[in-house]
Order: sequence, then structure tokens, then C-alpha cells
Amino acid sequence: MRLPIAALFGVLAVLFAHPVFAGPGDKEANQGINAAKGGFCKRAIPLLESAESQRHRPSSAVPLADCYVKQGELLKASEIYHKVASEKKERGYSARDVAAITSAKKKAAQLDARIPTLVVTPSEPYEGLVVEIDGEVIREPSAPHPFNPGEVLVIVARADGYEETSQKITLKEKQRREIKLRLKPNPGAKKPPEKPVAKKPPEKRPPAKKPPERPVAKKAPERPVAKEPPEKKAPRTVEEPADGSPRVATGPDERAKPAVEMPGPTPPSPRKQRDVWLGAGFQGFFIPRVMFQLFGEGGRDVLVPGGDVALSTRLGRFDLVFSIAYARFRMPETPFKPKGHPDTDYEIVESDLQALQASARLVWNIPLDRDELFAFRVGAGLGVGWTFMGDLYRTQAYPGNAVPGDPGSFVPGDPYRYVKCRGPNNPVGSFRYCNQLDYDADHYPGYVEPSWFTRPKGRPQGLRPLVYPWLVLPELGLAFRPWDRVAFDLRVGASVTGLLGGFGVRFAL
Repeated sequence: MRLPIAALFGVLAVLFAHPVFAGPGDKEANQGINAAKGGFCKRAIPLLESAESQRHRPSSAVPLADCYVKQGELLKASEIYHKVASEKKERGYSARDVAAITSAKKKAAQLDARIPTLVVTPSEPYEGLVVEIDGEVIREPSAPHPFNPGEVLVIVARADGYEETSQKITLKEKQRREIKLRLKPNPGAKKPPEKPVAKKPPEKRPPAKKPPERPVAKKAPERPVAKEPPEKKAPRTVEEPADGSPRVATGPDERAKPAVEMPGPTPPSPRKQRDVWLGAGFQGFFIPRVMFQLFGEGGRDVLVPGGDVALSTRLGRFDLVFSIAYARFRMPETPFKPKGHPDTDYEIVESDLQALQASARLVWNIPLDRDELFAFRVGAGLGVGWTFMGDLYRTQAYPGNAVPGDPGSFVPGDPYRYVKCRGPNNPVGSFRYCNQLDYDADHYPGYVEPSWFTRPKGRPQGLRPLVYPWLVLPELGLAFRPWDRVAFDLRVGASVTGLLGGFGVRFAL
């Protein structure tokens, strides 16, 4: 009887040893470290900050700094790396803490080389110079100051008797930038009065004696000479120019002929409109993760590339466009479960569907210049899609950090670290996640979701779309027509399959 009792106490000691001896913040630290290892820094940062506020540990501080680096906050990360690197092994530190101290020294040196610096050098000494960067006064602007890369810095400088100047800059990683500061004098500023300079009295010199003036001989008066009367000239005859140009007055007896006004140049007529266009180009969709969260939990951002061929005809200021497009709805392994369902209903969903879409769009052209070189386009479209190729795969999933054979380790966690079940209760202990008790009883590797028209009777299956409606509203775009028969189109819009983006070229027929 002693052996079973001793074994029972041993099991209880193992189960309750961790909660009893765990320190403050250890739970948040472990959760944050696991999230940081998985690359989920948005979830890890608040957990690790909470753990550090309760009790500092190098093993939790270094992952927190790693996440700050990924978020672009290099200054915060550098401060933590240097703080941890300067620590010494203390009593109670684990091997993971010691390893974190060693790695912090190397990471601090690597990160310091990436942090950009800024130096503000005045071109001349300015009295009362004040330099502010983002509202903070810099005491020694001519010394290098570190800043986070990618942030917009507002630099303001002012001095006595000079106008205030302001500029915005953005630093890149590893950049060492120097700004030469040159201020403009302020004409309205009061200048200190200048001290009067004492002038020397002029030296007194004796007046110079003038030589006696010599007498000037006077000329005898001249006799008046009789003037002859002026000769009368015959009036000048003016000949009319043979080319019909306006006559110009050449004498006092002649009047100028008024110039004939010539009509101004006729403005060029607007560019000829083309009625039929044939075009092709890229057309893609972006499905944000938030669209998955409208129906459940999980999901990811998905990019759907494709292309289209379009034929358009002109109806006044409107274009009626008929197009056929191709889209590839490929989605890698993604966790997902419906809203309100328990964590055990998570599945790994994959897709390699390919679709064709036929649509009609009505687009209104708004010219931005007289020759319609540029035009703003607003429109909407309606159509139908057909998934002619590919499949949708669904597989039951369980927490990836669970220990096979230990049912207690199969607890909810990060769904993006879940893995596929290999079969019912496979691995052992996963019966709550990998089972045959619900509609997804056969959702194991190799299961292909049937389409809407082939689903079994009485079962909520058949989620693979075969034919689906397509709608885009609104569609905004810009047309550029550099040549008479060639035009380029850029367009964006919102559709039932995600955010639309496209770029194409049209040729007039």
C-alpha cells in the first residue's frame, strides 16, 4: 500500500510544483516568449511588458526587445539590449537567463549599427540658437543623435534676429545624416543700437594765397548777317505698296493708313473619339483577414492574382465594358472555425481554386484636360464567376505544442500553430480535437470539400463554391491616352471577392 500512496504524492508534487513556486509575471512571460517565437509580436509585446513590470528577467526582456526590433522601435530595443548586456548572473537566474545575457551583447552591437543618427551643424554662430526635433529641445545639435528609421522628424530652429525655419526629414537604417543649418535674417527684428564713434576734429590749416588774375582781352562785337528765306519744297508723292501691306506715314503731310486686323489662329479641334476599344491587363484581388473574421475566427490575408481581356464601346461620356477574367484563389494552410464554436472545432483550410469571371461594367469618363489626355473614371460592374479547377481542403487540427499521450496538454493556444490531425485520436490524447463526433468526422488528410451542388443530403457540407455572383461598386480609375489609338487604365474598387486592383492597356479598333 505504501508504494501507491508514495506514487500518488509524487504525481501531486509534479502537478502542483510549478504553480506553487512560480514567481510573479512568470505566466505572462512564458506566454509572451512562446508568442514571440511564433512571430506573433503584437500578442507577445503586452504579455512581456506586463511580465517585466512585475519581475525583470533577461529571458523575457530579450524577446521583448526582439519584438520591438520587428516593430521598427529600434531605440527601445537598443536600451533593453544594453541594460541586459550589462547585467551579471544573479542568484535565481536560470540557464535561459544566462544565455539571454550573452546574446544581448551581440544583438546590441548589431542593432547600434542599424540605428540612424542626425547632426545639425550651424553654418555660422547664431546668438540664442534653439533647435527642436519633434518638439524636444536638442542641447547639443552638432552631436550625433539617434532616431528610429522611417519616422518623420520635424526640425525647427530659431535664433535672435533671425527667422524661424522648419523642415521634415525621414532617416533610413544605417544612415548618418548631417544638416547644414542656415537661418535668414529677420528684417523686422530690433537690432541693438550701435555705439557712436568719436570723430577727430579737423586740423586747421592756413588759407592758401590765390595768384593775381590776369586781364582778359575783350572781343569786338560781330555784325549781324542777313538770313536768306528758306526754299519751298514740292509736296512729296507717296506710292502705295504693291503687296497691300499697311502704309506708314513718312512725312508731316501724309496720314497713316489704318492696319487691317487679321483673324487669330483657329484653336485645334478636340481629339477624335474612338468608339470601340480592345484591351488586356492585370486584375487582382486582395482579401484581408478581417473578411474571414466576419464569419468566424482565424483566417489570413490572401492575394488573388489574375488578368482580364475586355471589349468596350463608347456611349457619349460612358464606356460599356464586357470582360472575361481569370483569378487564382490560392490560400496556404490557414486555421479557421465558425463564430461561437469551441476551440476544438478549429480546422486547417487550404485552397487551390481557379476561376473564370464574365462581367459587364459601366464607366463614366470625366476629362481632366481639353484634349482628354487624362480622364477620371467612375463606374460599377456586375457578373458571374465559375471555379472550373482546383479544390478546397479541410482538416481537423489540434494544438501544436501538445504532448502526444498526455490529454492534459491538449489545451487551447495560438491557432496559427495548430497542426493537422492524422486521424481519430491520432496523436494519442487528442480525442477532443481529433474525433468523429460531429459533422467534420471525416475531415482528415486527403478530405476534399464537395461543391454546393454535390453535397450529401442532411449534412451541412458542400462549402466549395462552383458558381458565384460578382459585383464591384464603386470602381475608381485614371485613364492616360498619350496617343490617339492607345490608352492606359489604372483602377481600384471594392468587390464581393475583396479589394480590386488592375492595370491595363487599350487599343482603338
